[in-house]
Amino acid sequence: MTEFEKYIKEQGIQLDSDRPNPGHEERFLQKLDRHFAQPPVRKIRVRHMLQVAASLAIILTSAVLLLRQSGGGEQAGKEIPAAMIEADFYYASQLDERYEQISEFNFENEEEKTVLLNELKDLESYQQQLMDDFEANPDDDRVINALIRHYQVKLEVMDQIIIQLNQVKSETSEKHEKKSI
Repeated sequence: MTEFEKYIKEQGIQLDSDRPNPGHEERFLQKLDRHFAQPPVRKIRVRHMLQVAASLAIILTSAVLLLRQSGGGEQAGKEIPAAMIEADFYYASQLDERYEQISEFNFENEEEKTVLLNELKDLESYQQQLMDDFEANPDDDRVINALIRHYQVKLEVMDQIIIQLNQVKSETSEKHEKKSI
C-alpha cells in the first residue's frame, strides 16, 4: 500500500462525507428565525403628510395674498363662466372620490386617520378663498390658474397618499401570508 492510499483510508471519513460540519444546520436555522422573527414595519408617516399639507397651505396662502395685493379695487361682474363651473364640478367630484378612498383605508391608529382627513378638509378653506377671489375678478387669468393649480396639487397629494396607503396595505398582507405559510 502506497502512502497516498494509506492517507486516503485514514482521511476517508472526512473525504466521503456529504454532510456539512456539525452545528451548521443549527446556526443556519437560528439565522432564519432571527430574520423572519421581526420583519420591517412600514407605517404611514403622518408627520411627513402633515409637512406636505403645511407646505401646501403656505404656498396657497402666499398665492392668495399675492392675488389680493395685485388685484384691482374694482369689482367685475359676479357672473361665473360655464367652463369654470364645469371645471369646479369635475375637480370637486375627483377630490370627493379620493377623499372617500382614503377614508375607507384601515389605519393602525384611528387618530392618524382623523388627523389626515382633517388636514385634507382644511385645504378646502384655501379653495374657498380662491373662489371668492375668482368671483371678485372672474376675468383675471391668474385667479383661474391659481384655482385650477390648487385642485391639481390637492389631487396629486391625495394620489400620493393613496399610493402610500396601498403600499402599506400590500406589505401588511404579504406579512400575514408569510406568517400563515
